[in-house]
Amino acid sequence: MSSLVRRKIPTPERMRVWVRSGGRCAVCGRYLLEGKLTHEEFSLGELAHIVGQQTTKGSPRGDYDLPVAERDLAENLMLVCADDHDEIDRNGALDTLTVDRLRKIKHSHEDWVRRMTGLDRSRGTAVVRMIGAVRGNVVELSKPTASAAVLHSDDRFPEFPLSYEQYGFEIDLRHLPAEGTEIYWTAATAAIDEVIEHKLNQAVRGEHVRHLSLFAFARLPLLVYLGSRLDDTYEVAIYQRHRSTNGWAWPEVTSVPAFAVESPPIDESADAGEPVGAALVLNVSGTIQPDELPQEVADLPRHVMTPVGQTPGVETISSPAALDAFTETVRALLSRLEVTDKHLSVLHVFAAMPLSAGVALGRARDPHVHPPFLIYDRTDSGYTPVLEIS
Repeated sequence: MSSLVRRKIPTPERMRVWVRSGGRCAVCGRYLLEGKLTHEEFSLGELAHIVGQQTTKGSPRGDYDLPVAERDLAENLMLVCADDHDEIDRNGALDTLTVDRLRKIKHSHEDWVRRMTGLDRSRGTAVVRMIGAVRGNVVELSKPTASAAVLHSDDRFPEFPLSYEQYGFEIDLRHLPAEGTEIYWTAATAAIDEVIEHKLNQAVRGEHVRHLSLFAFARLPLLVYLGSRLDDTYEVAIYQRHRSTNGWAWPEVTSVPAFAVESPPIDESADAGEPVGAALVLNVSGTIQPDELPQEVADLPRHVMTPVGQTPGVETISSPAALDAFTETVRALLSRLEVTDKHLSVLHVFAAMPLSAGVALGRARDPHVHPPFLIYDRTDSGYTPVLEIS
């Protein structure tokens, strides 16, 4: 009978498990040093054996090939809440919650705790989310989704400041009326201005924010407008939703596309004092044909950006480096226009590009030196000018 008596787990091993798990359940993440009803301090964690402590049938997973001397070591123990401990050891769960599966859960959680506690505390990033309908479609963009993307893609802490419920800076466009109409564009830009002017800029002035992680899903003109409202007093990491993964974290991509702009020759005979317009066509995720442009724009000088050596597609921009390459190409074009087209009155913008590129385009424009952008939206009847950014 002595073999059935549970051995006391050595204190050093218990401490190792608690520290490695960060005081949280390795399965559900619950904080185990405070009651969730009274919020009093309690020790609510339990140490679960991955391979059972005993070799008998009554010890869950006890028949696994592991020396008895190693079964009470931290490597074979995981910190869990009482509910998860009970489920882990239930007969009906043993076929699913195998030794290999439990080890994977333990190591994944403990690796995450070690990484998070090893980050520089100054490397926080304020999460900004803008969510709207795109032709009636809305995607999921919750706080956990944004947090997971930041932790996967950047060496920073996701923060949701200045909100009682810790939702952070949110621009919610989902319930605005008459999507795509003039009323909609006016209401949407007002909603963006409200958050930028009265929340974000206030936090920046108070030195609460030095870095932003931006998540946005909305009509393309609104993304360009949002980007134009973000100034250079803080860094911005832009995220986008990827069709290949249905997630917001940047995938592991090593190739970086180059972009080129085909511009018309400079007309030396043009009247230097006459304001003129030009068209910017961005063929990044798709191709806009010349005959799709409105008649009033068709005869204007046209600058066309495309990826070099590849067909424009939805995955053309699949990494922050690719987005940086796009942004630098836009900035180079705008700088060139500043020299060659000083009297450019407006740049008519037609874009087939990922949502992240819309924000980057807005940020690339310097309001002090670059011409106004007139952003066109694609509708069933063709391209329509909807927003001017000046």
